[in-house]
Amino acid sequence: MNAGEEPAAAPSRSIELSVGIAATADAVWEAIATGDGIERWFSPFASVEGGKGGTVNLAWEKGADWPSRITVWQPGKRLQMVDLSDLEAARQGTALTVDYHLTTADGTTRVHLVNSGLPATPDFDEHFHMMTNGWRVFLWNLRHAVERHPGVPRRMIRVRPWVKGSREEVWGRLFGEEGRSLKAGDSFHFDLDGGEALAGEVVLCDRPWAFAGMVESLNDGVLHVEMEGSGEKWKVGVWLSAYGVGAGRCLCL
Repeated sequence: MNAGEEPAAAPSRSIELSVGIAATADAVWEAIATGDGIERWFSPFASVEGGKGGTVNLAWEKGADWPSRITVWQPGKRLQMVDLSDLEAARQGTALTVDYHLTTADGTTRVHLVNSGLPATPDFDEHFHMMTNGWRVFLWNLRHAVERHPGVPRRMIRVRPWVKGSREEVWGRLFGEEGRSLKAGDSFHFDLDGGEALAGEVVLCDRPWAFAGMVESLNDGVLHVEMEGSGEKWKVGVWLSAYGVGAGRCLCL
């Protein structure tokens, strides 16, 4: 590198996925660009200061905000956000970016997601895999919330226990024999301690990384399980989302 030249940007990669939603662009925009809308399918806490230069704050726990700056605001068409958790990366134009593109035809609004700025290094491969699975589930949940539960607030139960063992071992302990061959479209039935059961249809099953299913026994709620790490001690993330179900029903699970 010659004197005065800017250092080359670190290599990066992107996640690109899309989903078709049987709803108007306005309904989908409300789901991705307002706090109440985001809370129905993505993070349980969200707030939005709309418009270019505004902010989107997401949180998985109260007070643990993850802020992004809105860089493109085109209602019903496009929303782009740049992660502000690393201000230096944001200044250099290498920050994590989430970009939603909306198009509508024949009563369907297609959401094309581009999540860019992800490291293209081997030590990020496992995290990239987990993030890709996460977006697959969240985009499905976006469609599910807009189509099946429009305007209905979500109740979420979230636990992240520490575990020991390989992903395969923990997967086996969680899902048993049934979890060995599940695939998208299959039926599932998981018995819980206390006599309750979760039953429905598999949305995603990437053994031993992630599972998601529509829980018909919980008014078409959503179960999402992620293996969040590796090594001697790591965490499993479990999210159970319910729509139109009383708090008492959720707490007994």
